[in-house]
Amino acid sequence: MTAKLKGVVFDMDGVIIESEHTHYSAICEAMGERMNQTYETFLTKCTGGDERFAMGRLAEFSGIEYDESLFQEWSKKKAVAYQRLVGESATAMPGAIELVCSVAEKFPIGLATGSRRSDVEAAFSTLAGGKLNGLFQSIVTSDDVAKTKPDPATYAKAAEGMGISPSACLAIDDSPNGVSSAKNAGMKVLGITAIHNASSLKDANWYLHSLEEVSLRDLINLFECVS
Repeated sequence: MTAKLKGVVFDMDGVIIESEHTHYSAICEAMGERMNQTYETFLTKCTGGDERFAMGRLAEFSGIEYDESLFQEWSKKKAVAYQRLVGESATAMPGAIELVCSVAEKFPIGLATGSRRSDVEAAFSTLAGGKLNGLFQSIVTSDDVAKTKPDPATYAKAAEGMGISPSACLAIDDSPNGVSSAKNAGMKVLGITAIHNASSLKDANWYLHSLEEVSLRDLINLFECVS
């Protein structure tokens, strides 16, 4: 029997919003001049998890010793900087707003992100004039799980919030950790290669460079062609 698609779960950063540089700039402000790693290092080695993962890696590469109190200080500064920066320059990924709105007319949709809830709220309040607010039946952030991506909890909880089995959900993610999280939660995965190449997303069922290349009908057909 052919599997039927019943819901779609989107990652946020790099899938819906072009925000990786915004996160990097906010982290630079929060961590200060001792953080000396490039944006390229951030993209290739520090994305796909939560901000604790990203800042921990950047601190390690920069030779910065830190404890929990310093991380919490960075986190607070980063949240303030991100809200300001995303308000100044929030940009949707190509085709993302159109696809999200199209899917939401047919299926429940979820968001599974390694960002904090405050970052999601800041992004959605600005992006496309707030058009995405209220569309998602389930939003799971790094604040909502004990372990973030690549642990499956983020995607599993998003499906639970939609009231749908993970096996009936399609996940759309752009990072190796995100793809692993969704696959291990039991979902089929469309990998977006705008930042990471297809070889890095080898566990995904399919790959596309941009959401401009896919329609709702394409998602349904892709899902149903893989048993």
